[in-house]
Amino acid sequence: MGPCFSVFTNKGKNARLRRQNRTADNDQIAMAGCTMPLLTPKTDMPFNITRISHVVLTSRDLDATRHFYEAGLGLEVTFHDRERLTLRAIEEQGMFSLMFEKVPDDSEGTCRRVGYRMFTDDDLKRAHDWFRERGIEARFVDRPFQGLTLQMTDPVGVPVEFCASMDQSQNRMRRFHTHAGARLVYLDHVQIATHDIQSAYAFYNDLGFRLAEYTATDGTDEIWGVWLKRKNNTQDVVFANGAGPRLHHVAFHTPEIANVVHGADVMSSLGLAGTMDRAPGRHGIGNAFFIYYRDPDGHRVETFTSHYNVIDIDHEPTRWDLSDLRRSQLWGFPAPRKWFNEATCFEGMPVNAPMLDAPPVTLEDFLEGWST
Repeated sequence: MGPCFSVFTNKGKNARLRRQNRTADNDQIAMAGCTMPLLTPKTDMPFNITRISHVVLTSRDLDATRHFYEAGLGLEVTFHDRERLTLRAIEEQGMFSLMFEKVPDDSEGTCRRVGYRMFTDDDLKRAHDWFRERGIEARFVDRPFQGLTLQMTDPVGVPVEFCASMDQSQNRMRRFHTHAGARLVYLDHVQIATHDIQSAYAFYNDLGFRLAEYTATDGTDEIWGVWLKRKNNTQDVVFANGAGPRLHHVAFHTPEIANVVHGADVMSSLGLAGTMDRAPGRHGIGNAFFIYYRDPDGHRVETFTSHYNVIDIDHEPTRWDLSDLRRSQLWGFPAPRKWFNEATCFEGMPVNAPMLDAPPVTLEDFLEGWST
């Protein structure tokens, strides 16, 4: 079984979505939205989240996963035993940015945690108190290779953890002979499908995340996608409206367009060309030149380059109207239907039906119109 994706059960906007092992028809998938003004960024938080840190996923076959990410995309393996595999990119000093935990062969690929870094352990302790004061359950746990770690679940159902330290070793930045595959340098962001964009945006704004770009229905404040950041570029986490919570993709940055293309050549030479999930193109949002793949468990990974800095507090968020298809691709073919419909479920979390219907323009739609 691959990662879950969702189809309406025809029981209203709060209906649970059932998982199926086939691609849903386009008219069965809805995308949610909300009407709300842009929020004022919070600059006085009692704790400091610095960036996206890591993602914990499951794998049915750690050897196959290792081959995909190490031989194919060029990530470095830092630990591998029968139960766990960790990998990192070229510039990363910490032990890992991706962790895979072994599950039985008949299991479904899921995401267990999205991890962020805080500046110090004192920040973690202040965050623990801040969550508890607001009725949000938060607890300290022991996690392999990490220092003090705080876990909680956000209001839209995403399991999150924060740490301020991780086992360290020298990165590969100047070991040029080891730069392989797509020459990925760091984990840049995750994108998450959510049925409740308003709650996601409000909560992460309260955590100090700033809005860099967003999508909205033409002529209204009906928001259906937010690109939120803590580090100095356009995103650490993206929330896009849809059946959720589900992890749409993890994304690694590389400094050159040629590296993105070279990664595809390497994947092809290894017999992995069929893992390409979305052909090369450039997003309007974030300005990213991209290729997407699906790993052996169906988790989606983006290799990309060319986004930009967002640092100054007076940098206004960039708005994209829903009708402006350049937001998804400035050039290149639209994404296939499965790119919109399929995503990785968070382990143990129910998938909720979205609130509004905004069917995307897919590759299948484009080709049908092209042939007539």
